[in-house]
Amino acid sequence: MLRKAIAGIAALVLLGPMVVLVSVGLLVNPSAAYCAAPGGRVQVGDVPDELTSTTRDGEQVTLGKAELTHAATIIETGSRTEGVGRDGIVIALMAALTESRMRMLANTFAYPESGDYPNDGDGSDNDSLGLFQMRPASGWGTVAELMDPDYQTAAFYGGPGGPNAGSPRGLLDIPGWEQMGKGEAAQSVEVSAFPDRYNNYEPVAEDILTTLTGSGTGSGDPGPTRAPVLVGAEPVESARVVFPLPEGTWVPTSPFGPRTHPITGELESFHTASDFSAPDGTPILAAADGTVTVAEFSGGYGGLVVIEHRIDGKTLATAYAHSWEHGIHVAPGDTVRAGQHIADVGSSGMSTGPHLHFEVRDGGTDGEYIDPAKWLNDHDAADLDESDVTPPGQHEDCDTQQSTPGDPAPVEGDPDELVDDPTSEGQITVRMRSVYEQTLAAFPESTWACYSPRPGTKSEHPIGRACDVAFGNAIGQYPTPAQLEYGWQASC
Repeated sequence: MLRKAIAGIAALVLLGPMVVLVSVGLLVNPSAAYCAAPGGRVQVGDVPDELTSTTRDGEQVTLGKAELTHAATIIETGSRTEGVGRDGIVIALMAALTESRMRMLANTFAYPESGDYPNDGDGSDNDSLGLFQMRPASGWGTVAELMDPDYQTAAFYGGPGGPNAGSPRGLLDIPGWEQMGKGEAAQSVEVSAFPDRYNNYEPVAEDILTTLTGSGTGSGDPGPTRAPVLVGAEPVESARVVFPLPEGTWVPTSPFGPRTHPITGELESFHTASDFSAPDGTPILAAADGTVTVAEFSGGYGGLVVIEHRIDGKTLATAYAHSWEHGIHVAPGDTVRAGQHIADVGSSGMSTGPHLHFEVRDGGTDGEYIDPAKWLNDHDAADLDESDVTPPGQHEDCDTQQSTPGDPAPVEGDPDELVDDPTSEGQITVRMRSVYEQTLAAFPESTWACYSPRPGTKSEHPIGRACDVAFGNAIGQYPTPAQLEYGWQASC
């Protein structure tokens, strides 16, 4: 797919529905629970270091001591709030798992001061904060209040003793919530754009409540324990290989091998991966069973996950790069299985737009790079073109090395003033708006995406000085030959 740089950034933005897969898994200590007296206040015992549970979709994730401590707060607050009961506690746990993965999230992009309060990481959903991703702008509370897990939990439950007097509505302020499904009740409080997500976490919420209190509807047995997987252990043997993105979500954009670097302009750089453009937030899937050796956010890779595998008696590793910091869902030492949701597509690090940079390393984490397309094809996971393609900047009728663009058209007013972005709910500069209007007038079939918060990376998009554009084809679709030619005309 042809990509054109605007304001010095070459990027392709793929917009489309996110495929939601959720991962959950924990290490438990069965001796850490107390039993509650029937009908009495729930007693929370010692909080275990880790706990393993499975979502309704069959995925696993690990909650650590910090997350389980927040869960204990939700349970204790619910148990002493009249009218909540066991179902209300489960609903609150489902909501916090869905909204924040049971983490107290700051939001330093919207509220820099939120990072001064104790937190478990930095979120980026509008101006949302905390366990339940509540927004100061919606009246849930001040930044200081919403960075307090006790306050957030009380606000979620609401009711006569709640801090917001029914506006916004907490669970107890919603008529008939007891007759609703638990996911529907959680959605009624959160007013989320994705109401079906909450039900997926109900089994996990039940397991947390059972483990922390011993008050489950069944035997109260939190389930079998398992030993943690040690980094550096023998790689897990895998019997199958799968494509690392869901079917129908991706477009191949840059193959393995020599190319002109899309950011630095280096003419003879070597691309160690196969790139697949996909919508921001698309689930990234483990290509095979294995053990996570790297899960970090730094450098040119941005968000990076590396998994070691044992396939056909040989050790190799697969790497998945450019996730946002909040889009990494595994940790070093985790055992994963083929097709498991391990991360989300992003555009962090040295990236020109949302995509998966997928590497295969022969010999393990520090092994030799090999062609990922050939490897996927050889293991019946894909049918990809392994041949070289014409890299950007080498169209036969477009000599990009011989000329430079002329001066831009005059801009009326302050070129750095922020105005409404016609492609989003954000803002862009007057200069960027002028570039958008001139180019769109000349190439009316082009599609655009400008403002984007892009947390965890240095980018011109959050400050309104960059746009991503595709010429001819709709963003998210591979261009036809005619559309590709149209793009070259725009580029030249």
